[in-house]
Amino acid sequence: MLWNIIKMSTIMFISKIIGFIRDILIANIFGINKQTDAFYTAFKLPNMLRKIFAEGTFSYVFIPLLSKYKENKNKKKIKEFISSIYYLLFIILILISILGIIYSKNIILYTSPGFIKDKFKTNFTIKILKIIFPYIILISLTSCISSILNVWNIFIYPTFTPIILNIFIIIFTILSNKFKIPILLLSWSIIIGSISQLFYQKIILKKIPIKIKLKYFNIFNKGIKKIFINIIPVIIGMIIFQISQIMNNSILSYLESGSISWIYYADRLIELPLSILGTTISIILLSKLSNNYNKNNIKKYKKIINKYLRITLILSIPISIILILISKFFIITLFKYGKFNFKDVIMTSKALIAYSIGLTGLILVKIITTCFYSINDTKTPTKISIFTLIFTQILNIITLKLFKHAGLALSISISSYINTIILCWKLKKKNILNIKYNWFLFFIKILLSSIIMIIFIKTIIKENLINYFINLNFAFRLINLSIIILISIIIYIICLIIFKINIKEIIK
Repeated sequence: MLWNIIKMSTIMFISKIIGFIRDILIANIFGINKQTDAFYTAFKLPNMLRKIFAEGTFSYVFIPLLSKYKENKNKKKIKEFISSIYYLLFIILILISILGIIYSKNIILYTSPGFIKDKFKTNFTIKILKIIFPYIILISLTSCISSILNVWNIFIYPTFTPIILNIFIIIFTILSNKFKIPILLLSWSIIIGSISQLFYQKIILKKIPIKIKLKYFNIFNKGIKKIFINIIPVIIGMIIFQISQIMNNSILSYLESGSISWIYYADRLIELPLSILGTTISIILLSKLSNNYNKNNIKKYKKIINKYLRITLILSIPISIILILISKFFIITLFKYGKFNFKDVIMTSKALIAYSIGLTGLILVKIITTCFYSINDTKTPTKISIFTLIFTQILNIITLKLFKHAGLALSISISSYINTIILCWKLKKKNILNIKYNWFLFFIKILLSSIIMIIFIKTIIKENLINYFINLNFAFRLINLSIIILISIIIYIICLIIFKINIKEIIK
């Protein structure tokens, strides 16, 4: 399992680096303006639906149920279940896409009312949305195949999939200057890249003995009914989450022009550790925990949870601290080129710091929620998420006044810890999570190690170092940033060893 995590994390890291190269090119070529605000607003909408039909809600319910089918070893039932789900998903998504394209104007006016005063921004966003909306079909079907592969313990190949999309976006971004409206070509790259992703996944699907075929499609399949029963609570929670996202986007549309893009770039940066730690571990845990639960191996189930929660704390806390303390240097290194000016650096940095405060909480929520889904409990995390999302919106009233666009990110961070605490409490009540005295001691040791690392970073990072970074080219910025990060991590690891945290034993 550990080797899978290392390999997946490495591939995901490479994928995120390619994603950053993509964002650097977009920031350099397009800058931050009305067109980029329109593009990111339009792209955000199908991405919201992706959370329901792709790697989020759907996979959490689909994987535990498919694991049960696999455990029964009835190939005919497995084929019918997989094919029925796949084609039903396809039909639902086509209908949603048609409606999305027809009513694109209404969608934009409701989700970004601040655009109404600017006809160019409104019309341009509508145009882009009509191009991008079918992305939800392609990415959801791709994710469905990924979930199937994960149940058959094929984790590595699906991890390559995002790289394909990013490569297409990079190529189209470079070629965009040759077109009358360059950013429209960027929109088409998402569709073409998504088609390529789906074809790639279908090729990988040949590695397992189960095939998806239309002749096995059965709308009355019993598995479909179970999926709908389990997915309803999660969809309710996800819809409320997406309403919260729409409200956030609506708020941003009223703020200073560029706010949407600043939040986007900060979100892209925080996604790197969130994906490498949270998503990678969750993907592997869901199938492994489901398998142990179906075999009634509860003792091993508890050990797996305990081990990965400790690993998460060891890794996420120092990463969040590093992001907070050298946020400007990250943004300068990755984005401060071309039309991306110093004001954009400062504003994006504020949002990144706000997100980084909640990084550990955001990762823990992903992992602990996976534990509930693995035992087919979709109601508990949904109820908790509804509460925390309402709390987030209430919190926005305060944070927006104090921190403007960064206030939205800070509210999410604070709420992630509230969510984590309640989830842990509920998991403990189910006698699955055991929080003992040694956990508190373990946390104190991590905290002390982090404080020593903070002292080191604060010693070497001075304000005039920013001007030094700006005057360097990308290669030297990256080298200097890497050296700072590497030394910080080495100091942190040495402190863990001094405080007698047995890292090897936890990993073993």
